Order: sequence, then structure tokens, then C-alpha cells
Amino acid sequence: MNTVFIQLYRRCLQLFSPHFRQEFADEMEELFRERLMLAAAHGRLALLLFLVRELAGLLAGGIRQRVYVWRARPLLAVSTGGGITMPRRGGQPWRWAGYLFLVLLPLVMLLAGRHLWYVTLDSTYDVRHVALGDVNGDGRLDAFLSVGSVGDGYWRADRVLWNEGDGRFTDSGQELGEWRSFAAAVGDINNDGYVDILSGSYSGLMVYQNDSSGAFTTTIYAPGDFVHRSSQLNVVLADLDGDGRLDAFTTGCCGWIGQGARYPAYSEVWLNDGAGGLRRSGQHIGQTGSNAVALGDLNGDGIIDAFLANGRTIHDQDNPLPAMARFRQWWRAMAWGLMGQNIYTFNTPNTVWLNDGQGRFMDSGQQLGQSESMAVALGDINDDGFLDAVVGNNGADEVWLNDGQGNFRLGQRLGRGLTWSVYLADLDGDGDLDLVVGGENNGRVWLNDGSGHLRRGQGFGYGRYQSIAVGDVTGDGIVDIFVAGVETYQVWRGVGDGRFTPDP
Repeated sequence: MNTVFIQLYRRCLQLFSPHFRQEFADEMEELFRERLMLAAAHGRLALLLFLVRELAGLLAGGIRQRVYVWRARPLLAVSTGGGITMPRRGGQPWRWAGYLFLVLLPLVMLLAGRHLWYVTLDSTYDVRHVALGDVNGDGRLDAFLSVGSVGDGYWRADRVLWNEGDGRFTDSGQELGEWRSFAAAVGDINNDGYVDILSGSYSGLMVYQNDSSGAFTTTIYAPGDFVHRSSQLNVVLADLDGDGRLDAFTTGCCGWIGQGARYPAYSEVWLNDGAGGLRRSGQHIGQTGSNAVALGDLNGDGIIDAFLANGRTIHDQDNPLPAMARFRQWWRAMAWGLMGQNIYTFNTPNTVWLNDGQGRFMDSGQQLGQSESMAVALGDINDDGFLDAVVGNNGADEVWLNDGQGNFRLGQRLGRGLTWSVYLADLDGDGDLDLVVGGENNGRVWLNDGSGHLRRGQGFGYGRYQSIAVGDVTGDGIVDIFVAGVETYQVWRGVGDGRFTPDP
């Protein structure tokens, strides 16, 4: 039966142009095979929903591409003096595909939620993360864009944008990466005095070493390994073993089952060999799907610890959930557009991990929060000398206050909706940390009153598939908000009092 579905998938691929099929068809088919087996392992309903979602999304993409070609025919004919001839297929198979898609669309959107909307009707590519750093050594903050995709099987290279001064950016022309990226960090990994880039992707852990001019050579660690346990990956650089070199902490979300094996999610430490090479410490930190991590000295011993923001996690197959809990997990999975609805546990509590000074982390035993956490940042919110945590959630964001020993209690809840990124910085020049949060297509400023209470500030909007970063990109000494998409960017210039104005 699987062979029939694969043949049907191949026929749907024929809707795309020959150039597209030559570039991506093999990779798309392989990914379809893996996910087909995963769906089949969870029953007929999961298999049916998977096929409807995948084939409808494929048909929509093919039809959209043909519409673009059809609209371009008059322009091509004019530009070539009428000598252009467009290839035609026998019959018009795309018409029945279009009719089928229109019939299935309401059902699929009802069952698969927002995920299918992203795949079929909106942009394919999105910027998952923006990392700011002076890459070419001119004293200005440049931008590295981790480019992902909404639909499976699509890929576009990561990009580096040069800051030309006063918040104006130009594309460096470099295309980095081999498959979808999720997050990045910047720092001097090989101790040569130049800023390098660390990126997490389905291809593995990517290290882009800077040659001093902002041109990069690529090293890939654990190629292909992350695809088995990660649908998102967060990477952060810090000296985790006290040797003065930048090490890497990576988080994996959310685990995966396929090809007869179970791949649990976990986080890892990669230790620096002093020349920019990274090696695994061998420790698997936790068995939870972690969407983000923030590093800092949480218990006052001078050693870098970790606060993990956790999300959906593949649950233990040996200890199945009760029936009502399984139904709740299924419902949440459908809201997220996930077909493996019976294998994930949602709303995994956040955890705190304490470092022994050698890069080995121990669980503090804390279980913080009951939300789907997507982002986290550390900073002294209430000015007591201890690092607190702000966690961005699918729901109200949360402020967790530190007692100085690495123990956290819940403070303020902020806003609602889905938060993808959080940044702490002094936005109004009063010496305390304020907050910027980024959601799906809008952001919000929260200003600190000096006692650790955050009050609602300015809101700002941007495109659905753009991401934000915070830093002084205009060179005036005031923090700005930088918004980037695959083709465009926008600078929200800091005024200095917590307000921001968009550059034209």
C-alpha cells in the first residue's frame, strides 16, 4: 500500500517544473517516505490525515507554480517578439488537481489547523532567527539570517547582511547552509579575533569560520543526526568548562519515531578544542523537547548554568498516557498541525540545570510552568543582583524570579498569544532591563518600572515569516529593533525613551 502512496506522490510532483523536480524531488520523496511510515505506525486516522495534508499541500504548490507561469506567458512572448513557445502536457491534469484541492481544502484546514495554511497559501520560506554581530570588523552590527521553511522539502540558503551604517544593510552575496536552519549564535569560536557563526540545522551543527573579511568556510558536525530528534534547534555560545574558550550548548525538540526506532529529544554540550573544533561532551541533558536555552550563572558560584525552555516531547512508549490525557494531547497536536498526534506530550515544564564547572550539568529538580515554552532570556529584572528568567510561551509569557541560589518562583505574567523570541535590554536609558517580545507577526515592548514590574509599552508589526533581533544597529548608542525576512528588512529606530520609530 505504501508503494501506491509513493507513486501518487510522484505523480503530484509532476505538477512542478522540471527544474524544481531536478533540484528537490529526491529529497522530498525521501522525507515523504519517512513520514509516511511514521503516520502508518499510528493508525489509519493518522495515515489518512497525513496523506490529505501532504498531497493537498503538494497540489497547491504545483498549481500555484503553474499559475505564475501562465501569468508570465504574455510577458515572455513580448520580450522575445512572440517567438516563445510554452511546453504543454497531454490533457490538462492540473485542472482536476485544482478541483480536488478546492474540495479538500476546508476539510484539511479543519483537521490540520494552521500548519496547512502555512504550507499551501502563504510564503514557503521564513527567517527563523536573526543573530547580530560585527562579522566584518568595521565596528557595526551585521546580521546573520537563519532561513527555514514552512513546507517540508523546501530549502533556501542562510544569508549574511552587512551593516553599511545608520541601520542600512546590504546583502553580502554569500549563501550558507545545506538545509533548513533554526537558530544561530555569533562569537569567536577559533580564538583568532574574528567573529564566527554557529548555526543549527537539519544538516547538523554548522560552524562558519570567518577569514577576517566576513567570508566563511563551513564545518559540519553530526551531519544528519539532528533531523532524527529536532524540528527546532537552539544554539548558544559560552565558556562552559572554564578554559576561556567558547563552547556550544544545543537544544533539540522534540524527538521522533521512524524506521523502527525511537529517537528521544535531549540537549547537548559541545566543548571547544581551542582551534575552533567542537566535540560532544557525551552528556544527554534531559529527555525533553527544548525549544530554547539561556545561559548564565544562576546560583552565584561563578559558573555558567542553563535554563531550558521546554515544549512538546515524545513521550515514553513503555508508559502510555491515560485515555483522557491522550485525547488532550491529540487535540493540542491538531491545533499545531501535527500528524503524529499520539506520540507527543505537550506543555512540558521548564527546567534548570546547574554546571559543575567542567561542562557537566545536573538537574536542579525544578519543574517550572505548564505552558508550551518557545523562548527564554536571562537578566536581573528586579535589580537584586541575581539573574531572573523571562520565558516566551504559547499563551501568557512568564517572569521567573531567582532567589540567588538558582531557585525560581513565578512573578508576573505578560500578554497572551504565541511568542517566538524574547530580548532583555535597557530600552529607555534608566539603567534597568526592559523587554522586547516577538510573536508570529507582531512584537511588544514592556518597560521596567525599576522594581521589576513590567508595564505594557509600544507594539510593532511585521510579516508573518520575519524574525526580530535587538541591538544598536544604527550606531547612535541606543538600542534598536531589527526585523528581517528573506527578501526585506526593517529597522525600528530606538528613540531612547522606550519608543521606536520605523525607518522608511
